[in-house]
Amino acid sequence: MIKFKLSHPGFCKKLIPISLFLIISVGLFYLMGYGQVANKGPFSRHMYRQSDSYAFALNYYYENNKLLEPSVLFELEDKGGKTVSEFPVLYYFSAKIWKLTGVNPVVPRLMNLIILLIGLFYLYKLSYEILQDHFWSFLVSLLMFSSPLLGYYGFNFIPNIPALGFALIATYYYYKYYTSSKFQFLILATLLFAIGALLKISSLFVFLAINAIFFLQNIRRIKQLRKAILMQLGSVIFVFVMIFSWYLFSKSYNARNADGLFRQDIIPIWNLTSEHIQKILDVVYTNTIIYFLNPFALIALAGLFATSIFLWRKTNTTLLLITSILFLGVVMFILLFFEAMDAHEYFLIDATVIIPAIILTFLTTMKGLSLKVFNSTITKSLAFLLLGLSLNYSVVITRDHYNPKDKMVTNNIPLPKRVQDYWDYCYWDWELRRGKFEGITPYIRSLGIKFDDKVISIPDESPNITLTLLQQKGFTDYHYWNNYEGVKRTERKIGLGARYLIVQGDENLLRDDVAPFISNQIGEYKGIKIYRLKNEE
Repeated sequence: MIKFKLSHPGFCKKLIPISLFLIISVGLFYLMGYGQVANKGPFSRHMYRQSDSYAFALNYYYENNKLLEPSVLFELEDKGGKTVSEFPVLYYFSAKIWKLTGVNPVVPRLMNLIILLIGLFYLYKLSYEILQDHFWSFLVSLLMFSSPLLGYYGFNFIPNIPALGFALIATYYYYKYYTSSKFQFLILATLLFAIGALLKISSLFVFLAINAIFFLQNIRRIKQLRKAILMQLGSVIFVFVMIFSWYLFSKSYNARNADGLFRQDIIPIWNLTSEHIQKILDVVYTNTIIYFLNPFALIALAGLFATSIFLWRKTNTTLLLITSILFLGVVMFILLFFEAMDAHEYFLIDATVIIPAIILTFLTTMKGLSLKVFNSTITKSLAFLLLGLSLNYSVVITRDHYNPKDKMVTNNIPLPKRVQDYWDYCYWDWELRRGKFEGITPYIRSLGIKFDDKVISIPDESPNITLTLLQQKGFTDYHYWNNYEGVKRTERKIGLGARYLIVQGDENLLRDDVAPFISNQIGEYKGIKIYRLKNEE
């Protein structure tokens, strides 16, 4: 009889952290309230950018475009909807999965979350390589996830999240190359960094920091490490060639099609007036900082970083230098995109890498100072308590995005009144307007309106928000409001192929670009009125 060995001590030992991380991930899914929004399309804060991403996936699904033929739902004049921003590979894969499952927002949401969680698992693995302690390694990873930016946007459509996930995985393999000199690890790290950068170039914080430090270290021993320097240069060149190639393609593609929908430049502080800078500073705390990390934890983080610098002789020098470069990189990034710091907090998603970098650096300091303190049950208990408080803060902020009336929000730590009032208003506005679009797609299909039948959806000052909720190609107020007046605004859209008019709010029926075109109503859904335009009678 042949006997199979069903287990191996080494395999089981490796399986325990993976199993524990899976359990924690499932727990965080429910704790963050992701089930409330799993089947929702673009929703809550920054629907504008969410809908752009979702629109790419919808077009791939309905039009079966090739990967390098991305398009949104919004039609810009006679240019149509072909445009591009980040490398659209994840939108393309979402559409392919939808061919099997049908259109469901949970697919891109879950795809982005899984990539992030895998990245956080590799952050744990990297931390363990450095610290050789499972507790502290899990703590580093979970404290990073306690940033509300990852709490909310982690289960979302914005590409910064998967870009960050790929960067975290790449960092682990770069470290494996650094410690083993095995070329395959460098190749894998380089490819992963390149993918992350194609999704969002700001994910290169770690890539630039570690290459800056390792290059300086290698150059000091150039005679002994010529091969290592050449390999490192090859890695850097490959990543930047990929980025530059994509930049040239996207510039050319947009120039030939719908240009101007996505910004591809910087908005630095030195281009702003002193009044504009002060206006941003007046709201940066409640509009941006509060979403990056618990303010008290942010102060503690600054203290840990300062301690590591002060006690640098006891710290992992390489790690401290990388963290310092990362910190300077984050500061430079904020200055380069300062105009967005008034409300576009998602710009800082990639900057969250500074959180584990500082914590990991400090833990090497603590380990260098006293192994007894590092391994102390009291120290770990205190750290676990702080982790719980930080995660709870993220839970409140994240659930507040979904429903400020949630008991885990109302019966929890109080948020600044200005912040809570904002979310109360957002939820009220959602229920009053955008929430009424939920479930409308099957209804408009029953009226005979197909995806290719271009519609005019108003009011909507964005290119894609209501169009994604409708799953429909067409036009909004974006662009046309500023370029055409009155009846000419709608006539231009009809000339570009608009067949149906979809209007929310009776007050909008009185608009001079609407009133002449509402003689043929064919349906109504939760107060949203649908008209066939005159040229379709």
